[in-house]
Parts: sequence; C-alpha cells; structure tokens
Amino acid sequence: MWNAVIVDRDYGSVSLENQNYIKKQYFQNGINLRLEHYNTSEEIINGCQDADVILGTGNPPITKDVIENLPKLKLVQRFGIGVNSIDLETATKKGVIVQFMPGFCIKELSIHAAALILNLIRNVGFYDRGIRKGEWRKAAGYVPRNLEEMTVGIFGFGASGRLLYQIFKKGFGSKVIVCDPFIDKSIQNSMDVTVVSFEEMLKNSDIISIHAPLTPETRHIFDYKAFKQMKNTSMIINVSRGGLINQQDLEKALADGEIRYAGLDVFEKEPLSPNSPLISNENVALTCHSAFYGENAQKNQIKLAIELVDCVLNKKSVKRKYVANKDVLNKFEDLNIIK
Repeated sequence: MWNAVIVDRDYGSVSLENQNYIKKQYFQNGINLRLEHYNTSEEIINGCQDADVILGTGNPPITKDVIENLPKLKLVQRFGIGVNSIDLETATKKGVIVQFMPGFCIKELSIHAAALILNLIRNVGFYDRGIRKGEWRKAAGYVPRNLEEMTVGIFGFGASGRLLYQIFKKGFGSKVIVCDPFIDKSIQNSMDVTVVSFEEMLKNSDIISIHAPLTPETRHIFDYKAFKQMKNTSMIINVSRGGLINQQDLEKALADGEIRYAGLDVFEKEPLSPNSPLISNENVALTCHSAFYGENAQKNQIKLAIELVDCVLNKKSVKRKYVANKDVLNKFEDLNIIK
C-alpha cells in the first residue's frame, strides 16, 4: 500500500467532501490517503515520514528541507497551476516528480477576469454597495467607456490569456495587445496577435489583465514605476498570482491617481487584511482567490488528482504535460513518458 498525504486540507480550494471522495478512489488503487493540515515545513517533515506522495490543495511550503528530509518521497502533486511554493531544483536533484494541473480552469480564469473588468467599467460594485447603504447612486461614478474604444493588454498569453483575447477582440471589438516574450510563434501568427514590449503595454493599454506565472523574473513586475507609466484612467486585473503586483505600490498608485481601477482575485498575503486600503477604495473589485472555481474545473481537478498519481505509482507512466520539473524525467529509465 502506497502512502499519500494532503498537507493543507483546510486551505479551501478543494472541499472536504471532494478530498474524501479522492481518498476512497485512492484506496481502490492501493493508495492510503491521509487528510492533514500542516502550517509549516517542520510540521510537514514530522508528519510525512512515511509519505510516498505529498499533495497540496494550495501552496504549502514544499521546501528544500522538506524534500531532503522525507526519505520515501517520490511525487508532489499540486491541485492547481502554481508551483512557486515548491523547490523544483531540489526536487529534480532528489528524483522527486512534481506534477501540476495546467489547463484545468482555463475558462473559469478568463471569465472571472472579464467579470472583474465589466464590474469596474459599469460601476456594478459601486452601485451595489450604495444600494446596500441606502444610497441611490443613479448614474453616478465614472462615466462608463465603450469597450470598442479601449485597448486591452494581456500580460502572459497562455490558455486563459488566449481565451480572454477572444472574449474582448471578437466579443466586444476591443483592440487587444499582448506582452509575452515566450509566445508560441505559430499561435501568434494563427491568431493575428499584436505583440508588444512590457513598456509599450503599460503605455498603451486601458486595461491590463495578468495571466503569467509567478517567477523570480515576474515577482513585483507591476510596481510603482510600472503604474506611473500607465494611463491615469487605466485598470489592472490580476487572476494569476498576488506576487506579480507589489501590493503596497498598487495601493499608493491608486491613492495618487496614477491608475484608476484594480480588480484582484489574488493577493501577496492571503486572506487580505481587513485593514487594507483596497477594501475601502470604491474603484477596486475584490474576490477571494476563487477565479479557478467552477463546476467543470472542479471535475477536472478531481479527475487529474486521481489519474496522475495512479499513473506514476501503479502504472509507472507520467504525462509530460503535467510535470513541472521536466528535467527530472531524465533520471528514470523505466518510466513510460506520455506526451
């Protein structure tokens, strides 16, 4: 019997009901799954000495120390896309496969980004808050602009960025520009995408939507210097990772009038502090790291969590698409690698 542990049971992105369903399916596959919640790397080390697999529903600290001090560890499985809390270099050195789930919530992310944009442009949240306070804010707030006359900048042109491109270019008739130094040339040509530099995107966009991963290169790429280059009527949307934006700089940029709007699903520290000035700002729309949430995404998440782990442990195969540290595959001679 293999041993597996979900180390952040209470994170909130996967319900306890679904975790228990996965547990039952694992048992049928010869895997004993424990549902635990550890807050530190030390707790993970102490609680997972027998673990062949560690699963993270959120971003647990799978650090160098964790990987080096779990003697049986073969696999780390994320329930989502980001792997910024996992030491991929150490995992690769130790022959530990790290799997994630790219593409499991493409539509949800794109639709959520669009919802935040429309909310802010049409003053939906502003009117809603007013009515709840007993204020009839009829035709108040900033005059909504026509999306056909606006330029949408997309930072990161992965699957969710590409779908947002279709929504605004084809659906609303907006001009859409893209900043992504790693864009696939075949996709660029087939979709007739206008690719610009980071500075050009900042200068020319009325709306910027972030769809890039958090890496050392992208951390705090949206800082006060970047916001000063944006239009003072512009909007920033983030459904990716909180660390791409320097949150203090964003708060200052909004207060100073460097930009006008922000729609945020993710934050540098979660949950967001109740004392954050973002909460009282009428030009900010906030959601609680739930852009991934949806019926189809949930089904994809559960299906992948069951299949991917079973493949590695019992079928000695791995789907390359879902491996975050692909160099680790060079260490295995008897593993069937599926493209």
